[in-house]
Amino acid sequence: MPWALAQTLLALVVIGFASHSFVGQLDALATYLQWPPHLVALLLSPIATELPETMNAIIWVRQGRERLAFANVSGAMMIQATVPSALGLFCTPWHFDTVLTWAGILTAVAVAILWSFFHRGRVRAGYLIPISVIYGVFAIIALADGHG
Repeated sequence: MPWALAQTLLALVVIGFASHSFVGQLDALATYLQWPPHLVALLLSPIATELPETMNAIIWVRQGRERLAFANVSGAMMIQATVPSALGLFCTPWHFDTVLTWAGILTAVAVAILWSFFHRGRVRAGYLIPISVIYGVFAIIALADGHG
């Protein structure tokens, strides 16, 4: 038990420092690109935070364990969508510009489509590819809005 606690504590410390560094790099990139920091975070954070989940999902799908892959990715996304959003809504002044509004709309569309797949029991790995196009649409909207 002491070894497990030490590993957990060390992992939390590393995550804390790595997260701080990641946010600092996003801020530096936003300054360099002269983009709003929230736009850089909206475009790049999902890639960095979901990459490990995606790799696990790819491995599990190749092993024929699609439900485990979907559960892992959807669970991680649910936590990332609710906890940071709740903290942001309650602890910071939010000013929604056009890009943030589109981010919310497109997220709601993606959630509705995915919910319909799960509700009808039509959950297949190939269905996620068209859903990922929504992310591309968001990137195009953000760049067209004059932030690129």
